[in-house]
Amino acid sequence: MSKKTPTYFCSSCQATFFRWAGKCSTCHAWNTIQQIPDSPTGRFEASKQGVPSRTKTYSDPIPIHLVQESQWERISTGFSELDIVFGGGIVPGSLVLLGGEPGVGKSTLVLELTRQLAKSGKVLYISGEESAVQIGLRAKRMGVFQENVLLSSELYAENIARMIEDIQPKVVFIDSIQTVIKQSLENQAGTITQLRECTQVFLETAKRTGIPIFLIGHITKEGSIAGPKVLEHLVDTVLYFEGDRLNYYRLLRAVKNRFGAVGDTAVLEMVSNGLKQVTDRNSLFLSQEMAERSGSVLSSVMEGSRAISVEVQALVTKSSFGQARRMAEGLDTRRVILLSAVMEKYLDYPLGASDIFSNLAGGLEIDEPSLDLAIAGAISSSYRDKAFSGRIAMFGEVGLSGEIRSVGQIGLRVKELVSLGIHKIYLPWGNYAEAKPFEKEAQLEPLKHIRELKNI
Repeated sequence: MSKKTPTYFCSSCQATFFRWAGKCSTCHAWNTIQQIPDSPTGRFEASKQGVPSRTKTYSDPIPIHLVQESQWERISTGFSELDIVFGGGIVPGSLVLLGGEPGVGKSTLVLELTRQLAKSGKVLYISGEESAVQIGLRAKRMGVFQENVLLSSELYAENIARMIEDIQPKVVFIDSIQTVIKQSLENQAGTITQLRECTQVFLETAKRTGIPIFLIGHITKEGSIAGPKVLEHLVDTVLYFEGDRLNYYRLLRAVKNRFGAVGDTAVLEMVSNGLKQVTDRNSLFLSQEMAERSGSVLSSVMEGSRAISVEVQALVTKSSFGQARRMAEGLDTRRVILLSAVMEKYLDYPLGASDIFSNLAGGLEIDEPSLDLAIAGAISSSYRDKAFSGRIAMFGEVGLSGEIRSVGQIGLRVKELVSLGIHKIYLPWGNYAEAKPFEKEAQLEPLKHIRELKNI
């Protein structure tokens, strides 16, 4: 008989190996590789014991035209902006992953949600990082005194699942998923195996009970939520809570949503007693005074299912160094470099000897090709030190040969700009026919090539 080759596995990521090593080549963890114990009846022996039973253990498939939509109603968060991010409200039985950097205000957001949701039912708050006293102090500062808010410091996933089934709350918050462990596993809390297995327990609980569960996850050093994207395929919705700790404003962005549009953003303001939604975005992303000045152009971008007006700014100055600098805040620096090269070729601007600084007002970070024309217009205006006359806006993608390409959702973009009182909109020629219904409200100027910027 041939000798059986031992098999090893990593207790952190469950990767299998044929020999022992001190470091896992998959997750790069040390001292986690263990030998798989031999079972009395191996996998190959078990398959030879007899013919498998033909007893049907599955349910019959259903034709797709006979599938009926389940009768459920979305749960309102109490904030109209957050409801839009969720696609109309929280879906019962959904599993939501809320991620953000430490200190950005995730726990404050959770308490703000419990304040609103507890008005119509019980809310279970599982906290493995803070004690009930610490949460109580924050709740007192925010004025959260509802009797329906239940606190627990349970760390075992199995016990939390039983607690959810017994209490039957309206919504469950688990802060954070990195602190929860499954008793049947020997791994430490926060490892990939624990994260995946605990999330699977909560996924089954949410689908079985119809109770939405929120998992709070920290952003790791690699920039991922609770590990290298090990949870995003398991959950229904992934939300990022972004913002500078030195700034009052926070952005809640949906990067995955099985029940709504992806990319919708809610703007929240951090105040002394919690968070409040900001409904007037124009006061944040646009200058307070719409005076004519060089290097400033308005544009419109798509954030999920909504169009947002933004202000693109540029500053062109003579370079004091041997190599000109290109810097961007909120925009893709590589896109600014590309556009400056296109403008230097087709507009005959000697930008190679000038520093170009570009900015998206309001602290937004957007990487959308539709901003190309606005960036080029702002650079052209700053280089000539000449402001565009009247209240104008631009959007369109610029190709390497200088052509202005069409963009999507033209109706929503134009409608948003018209609501701000924009009198003239420069747009790609390919979108002109689609935007013609708005000609009575604003003057539409179609452009074919970037050379036409010289005539504006």
